[in-house]
Amino acid sequence: MTVAFDYEVTLATPAGLRVLTAQAEREVALMAESVLRRHGGSPLRIEVTIACRDPGALRRIASYFNDVSLELDREWRGTTPSSHRGMFLFP
Repeated sequence: MTVAFDYEVTLATPAGLRVLTAQAEREVALMAESVLRRHGGSPLRIEVTIACRDPGALRRIASYFNDVSLELDREWRGTTPSSHRGMFLFP
């Protein structure tokens, strides 16, 4: 039986690649957030690639990751969020 996934997020961390797949937008976003939160350094050093058929969902997921990454970076540094943008790679 073949299962088709509607959403795929690839995270390139210093420890290696993590490929997450799900049939729901929220599910893949929460899985990826969990990986980002367990990462032991600045999340801005993690490359994220998002693949899905819905351009609106892609933008929502990217925006969500951007917000989470900036929040985690602020916590990691103990300062205000950095102004880094463009960390997401779009297919």
